[in-house]
Amino acid sequence: MALGIAGLLLLLPSVETCTPARWRDAAPESLDLLRDTPINCLLIEPSAGSADLFRAARDRDLLALAVIRGGDAAAAARALEAGAGGVAAEGPRSLALAGLTAGRGKAFVEIVPRSELKIAPEAKVLATHEGLWAGVRIEKDQTKAQPTGGPWIETNSGFLRFVRAAAPAGAAVWIAHPAPAEPQPVSRYVQAVADAALCGAKWVLDFDPDFWKRARAGEPKGKRDWARVMAAVRFFQDHDAAQWKDVSALAVVLDEDSGGLVSGGILDMITAKHIPLRAVPPGLLPALSGELRTLLTIEPNRLSAKQREAARAAARRGATLVNGPAGWKLEPPPPGKFTYSDEQVKQLDQIWREVNAIIGRRNYGVRVFGAPGMLSTLKESPDGRHLAVILVNYTDYPVENITLHFTGRMQRPRLTDGRGERGLEAYEVEDGTGVDIDRVQDLALVVAERADQPKR
Repeated sequence: MALGIAGLLLLLPSVETCTPARWRDAAPESLDLLRDTPINCLLIEPSAGSADLFRAARDRDLLALAVIRGGDAAAAARALEAGAGGVAAEGPRSLALAGLTAGRGKAFVEIVPRSELKIAPEAKVLATHEGLWAGVRIEKDQTKAQPTGGPWIETNSGFLRFVRAAAPAGAAVWIAHPAPAEPQPVSRYVQAVADAALCGAKWVLDFDPDFWKRARAGEPKGKRDWARVMAAVRFFQDHDAAQWKDVSALAVVLDEDSGGLVSGGILDMITAKHIPLRAVPPGLLPALSGELRTLLTIEPNRLSAKQREAARAAARRGATLVNGPAGWKLEPPPPGKFTYSDEQVKQLDQIWREVNAIIGRRNYGVRVFGAPGMLSTLKESPDGRHLAVILVNYTDYPVENITLHFTGRMQRPRLTDGRGERGLEAYEVEDGTGVDIDRVQDLALVVAERADQPKR
């Protein structure tokens, strides 16, 4: 018996489970590229939207969202009539589009400027089109240094860590900044995917015209590059450890007005030093648990009485409280901007020196050595028995001879990368357990088991 409309809808992925890609090709046969890939949701640009493409997507069990800009309700209605599975409203928030889509029982995603992100309890997807194109920043043929002293990595990770921490359980986080128009090396696409996945978020895949042309034509290099990007997407989808929660003995308290929605702030500076951290919105302070050595509040005057008491309780349990300088405040960038100005970066450098003097040489779960041009994160399994380190290479060449120092006794470490999975040797170091990695091309995952169970 043929399925009715309701039955067809049940076969399509829900938006919070989607692995999305922006789609600019109107030809139904272009969807053949998605065969055997993790992509199951398309943000179809107006120039590509047609009944034929929407039908072809539905036949492949792909959720096809029509991209609508400017709150154009008439365009949204036409796309839904043509067979779109829902709407991706890109730009300023539009209540009219939300109501129109809900009234027809279709999927709806808002892709808004960062300043308009609303982290509501009922949110299924938190998405923005304002992002940085991940990679090491090069200026005038030279690698730019950041205040931390390392290569300046363009990353959305600090922003995404905050949003991921503040988002309701089960909600997805998307970053949908368009790809540059100029041809890019394939490594930049892998970095964009990994930069988001490092924080439990998803980059909405998009490609420059040259990359797309080669992939669609089936050229040998186009096939190789396409496969390499899809392998990165599948890597994070196939490994449960990539979805574990961040763990660290360092917690950083901040909100939307103290830098949570900005790239290039304190969170990114700490991460650039390979120091694991937990981003903690003030409202979650009373529920803060787990081992904690340092609690850093960027703007302590913004905390409520209940939140300040929660911070003092953490101190009574042994944590060191580190507050931003008295009266210190850094205004958020104006709407349309999501990075700090050069003058504001200088202000950040002042607080960074104080913070780094306290946290710079402590081990908050793992220390990473010999990894310039890379970022890392530390995650913990739900039962607390395992730790995982994700390493992402933002350079265009392999990084070799990397060392991890875990706190405590770890055993049976295993490395997974593009070459497969293999065991690593664990050895004793002063503050715990050491592990060596010979080489990382794009990204790597190290999972180790705790020999001593942590206090829960």
